[in-house]
Amino acid sequence: MIIRFDRENIAYEQPLYNAVSRVLKRRPNATFELVAVAPASGGKARQALNSDRVRRSAENVLRSLQGMGIPPQRVEISARTSAQATTNEVHLYVN
Repeated sequence: MIIRFDRENIAYEQPLYNAVSRVLKRRPNATFELVAVAPASGGKARQALNSDRVRRSAENVLRSLQGMGIPPQRVEISARTSAQATTNEVHLYVN
C-alpha cells in the first residue's frame, strides 16, 4: 500500500485497515515493513524538510497500525529518498 501525503488530512485509516485486515486473514502472523519515502528533488534543505515530514507521517501510520492491534515488533520502519517520488509517501509492505 502506498499512502501519498500530498495535502493535509489524508484519510488513510480505513484503506489501511482494509489492506491490513486482508493480509491478516491470509497470514495471521504477518510482519510489515513501513517505509517513509521522501522526494530526492530540491536542494539539501528541501530534502531534509521532506524527510522530517515524511518520518512524522510514517510515525502516524505506525500509531494507526498499533491502534488496529498490530504490535510494534511486527513492524519494521525505514526511510529513504526516491527520484521517482513527487511527494512524501509512506509505503507498507508485507514481509
